[in-house]
Amino acid sequence: MVDSETDVLVIGGGAAGLTAALAARQSGASVRLIEKQDRLGGTAAISGGVVWLPDHDQMAAQGKDDSPADALAYFQSLDHGEMDTAVLTAFVTEAKQMLSFLTDLDAIKLTMMPDYPDYYEDRPGAKAEGGRSLDNELFNFTSLGDWKDRVFQHGPLPRMMLRETPLGGSNGMVEPATLEQRATQDLRGWGQALIGRLLKACLDRGIEPALGCGGYRLSVENGRVTGAIVERDGEQETILARQGVVLATGGFEWNEDLKSAFLRGPLESPASPPTNRGDGLKMAMAAGASLGNMTSAWWVP
Repeated sequence: MVDSETDVLVIGGGAAGLTAALAARQSGASVRLIEKQDRLGGTAAISGGVVWLPDHDQMAAQGKDDSPADALAYFQSLDHGEMDTAVLTAFVTEAKQMLSFLTDLDAIKLTMMPDYPDYYEDRPGAKAEGGRSLDNELFNFTSLGDWKDRVFQHGPLPRMMLRETPLGGSNGMVEPATLEQRATQDLRGWGQALIGRLLKACLDRGIEPALGCGGYRLSVENGRVTGAIVERDGEQETILARQGVVLATGGFEWNEDLKSAFLRGPLESPASPPTNRGDGLKMAMAAGASLGNMTSAWWVP
């Protein structure tokens, strides 16, 4: 029995899920977005929020040379042949369009950090002089109304932009009065700004996330995913998704069994919310999805 219907069901309310919901809505689809936590944002909300994009307009405006071919060469020098070339090619060619799409919706507001280099500066296609990393402008959380306290946070709220810090190439000095004013206005930077703007754009277009609603399992009929059975307040609900289901549920670094199965070495201090337990991965595997690139992680000593 179907309890509700939508064109596109998005499971996971981080940066990827919010972006997918916007893209679906702008294409004319009805959208439902669910998040198992009681707050949105996931890993992106507590991250630095830097967005890495090749060959974008701000690089060209500042005389920095880049191309999809350079970005593809950079990826392929690092992937040990494990990544899908078609997927990588789609990323490096569509990145510029994605940035324009979200900027036009006021769903993102990014400024290039001109001297922030690619991590592997010596690889083919790398930009050691920087340009591909973009920082979020401060976002006013009061504009979210009742939703301003429904974004996941951990530790002090970031009242600075990354490019104002030593990591972003500055001295980290902001006048105390300026920081106090930002706090009074609830201006936030880093990943909080990234999620805040995306959430505001979704709410402005009638996409209101359902919180505390976990993905349970995918519905499959005749070899096609048709929706999902989800759980909220202890009750199961069957959601029909006429055009598809987007799994944007984050990683699996808090699931000991999955870590042991896929990752080498110990992983003791994940830099993410503890709800990253591989829900989407398990749902996809149960539906017969193939896997790839499962041994890679963003390792930080």
